[in-house]
Amino acid sequence: PCFFGSALKLFGVEELLEGLDGFTVQNSYPEQFGARVFKITRDGQGNRLTHMKITGGKLKAKMTLSGMSRRIGGREERWEEKVNQIRIYSGDKFENTGEAEAGSICAVTGLTKTWAGEGLGNETETVYPELSPVLSYDLLLPEDCDLPMALAKLRQLEEEDPQFSITWDEKNKVIKAGIMGQVQIEVYKSLIQERLGLLADFGTGSIIYKETIANVVEGVGHFEPLRHYAEVHLLLEPGEPGSGLQIGRECSEDLLDLNWQ
Repeated sequence: PCFFGSALKLFGVEELLEGLDGFTVQNSYPEQFGARVFKITRDGQGNRLTHMKITGGKLKAKMTLSGMSRRIGGREERWEEKVNQIRIYSGDKFENTGEAEAGSICAVTGLTKTWAGEGLGNETETVYPELSPVLSYDLLLPEDCDLPMALAKLRQLEEEDPQFSITWDEKNKVIKAGIMGQVQIEVYKSLIQERLGLLADFGTGSIIYKETIANVVEGVGHFEPLRHYAEVHLLLEPGEPGSGLQIGRECSEDLLDLNWQ
């Protein structure tokens, strides 16, 4: 069905509502509590807000919820926290309520480890963004910037926009950002200045490779600047998705001293 109208001129609104009444069926929700987190924001006082739709039962203030934290370094940790406030928003304004019933949309305070796409209660399935960053950039911050503090605040931006992926390169002491492209770079430069008060820039981008080889293969590296110097054989094996590049050695020190390895 197609409907045409203008809410501003009150044209076609009644027909649209009648159509919705005729073509839709009221959803039946289970009695067991369930909710789907769809957004993380912060209010003017810096309080962390978890926006969710209640998909079963009721959510009550001071109710204890549990879930799994986002995977960091291949690990997931279970969390358990209490809901402080339940807010029903209308634009920038909100009303506090003691409970939210199934079918309603609300924002809650008190939860610090929730993330967009997470299922709570009987919502066991996790929903991940269909799009993910394809380029990695070094985030260039002012020399006098406190990197640990900046990283903590950038994590907040990452919570609010899952496509803004932040990683810390411990070896090179640099923050890396996963970004879709040039348009996002301009958006994030403006956002970082607005939220962190920092003039940030981005270095040269590199492609984020998320593929692995299909089978075991032997690679050979031959180094010969003046005469035969060295030949290294590498055994390449497929890894688990998301495990990154792992380097090890299976060459006995009886065959080659450790300092040469």
